[in-house]
Amino acid sequence: MDRKAQISAQLRKGLSRREFSRMAAAAGLSMVTLPMLGGRAGAAANLTVFEWSGYEADNLHPEFVAKHGVPNFSIFAEEEEAYQKLKGGFKVDLTHPCTLSLRRWRDAGLIKPLDVSRIPRWKDIPEAMVQFKGMQYDGKIWMMPWDWGNSTIVYRDDEVKDNLDTYQMLLDEKLKGRVSIFDSADEVFCFAAAILGYKSHMDLSMEEIDKCGEVLRQLHKQVRFYWSDTTQLEQALASGEVAAAWCWTSTYTNLKGQGVPAKFMFPKEGLSSWMCGMVLNTDGPGDESLAYDYLDAMLDPTVGKVLIDEWGYGHSNGESYKLAESEIARDLGLLGDINKFLEGSRFQGEIEPDKREKMIALFDQIKLGG
Repeated sequence: MDRKAQISAQLRKGLSRREFSRMAAAAGLSMVTLPMLGGRAGAAANLTVFEWSGYEADNLHPEFVAKHGVPNFSIFAEEEEAYQKLKGGFKVDLTHPCTLSLRRWRDAGLIKPLDVSRIPRWKDIPEAMVQFKGMQYDGKIWMMPWDWGNSTIVYRDDEVKDNLDTYQMLLDEKLKGRVSIFDSADEVFCFAAAILGYKSHMDLSMEEIDKCGEVLRQLHKQVRFYWSDTTQLEQALASGEVAAAWCWTSTYTNLKGQGVPAKFMFPKEGLSSWMCGMVLNTDGPGDESLAYDYLDAMLDPTVGKVLIDEWGYGHSNGESYKLAESEIARDLGLLGDINKFLEGSRFQGEIEPDKREKMIALFDQIKLGG
């Protein structure tokens, strides 16, 4: 089976967006409007949804399908490519970006504010999500939060015995040369800001960015490699080449599935969390009333149960956590008080463009030994 055929087979199973992005890049696929896979039947609704792979699954919007039929799904591999295609004139009704992209998409005129009075289940979204930086602007709401997940330290608990509840683990001299961290300025500055006790990496001053750089220079001396391929990282953790890594929830669940003795850290500095959601595109070609029906259907708590139990991701309807029951959800702390869980998270969101450019340049310099 060739690489593209393997991807098609995996899409039918439903990959996470990040896993799909990695596989697509490895196969040389750029973002295209991929055909829907799996032979789904049903009437077509007058609605086009621009999505990450896997999220077109019927069990993530059954209420909408039962009422209106199947939307037209177009699939993208990652947000930058989605942004460029929309900038180029591609017309859709709804898209699923993350908060790091929200300001850029809004400033480019690609999205318009939501009328939350047309989303009956909006009231069930925890206030911490609605108030998240960038979600609201100019007195209007620009995204419906929907899914979220965590970045933290995953470590081999048969080898690592110290600093089990703090990001300081990655700076421990005993782990020199056995540490890996995601090759992302956004995430490494989240790590450094937490080490220094800053409330958030999104509101750093220029001086604080420089201080974070000092932490990242320490970290650089520890790093065996900066990862961008989750398969490479997971193999390194499984073999023992790497003993501790900053990574996503999916790496922990995959290692546990392989029987690797791994632990998911709940650090005293707070988990780093990403959040994504649905936006209403400007000049969508379909029926806007269907777009709002689709948004409300995505907030169905039974949909949230699927997202939590099967994907290990969080859902934006607080009622969903009352239904979740899987071992994965229990391991990830998603079966307790979700508002308390969110209060302790360090969410990734929009950063002032000039500050973000400085972070990127500084991180690139550090990786080169500067």
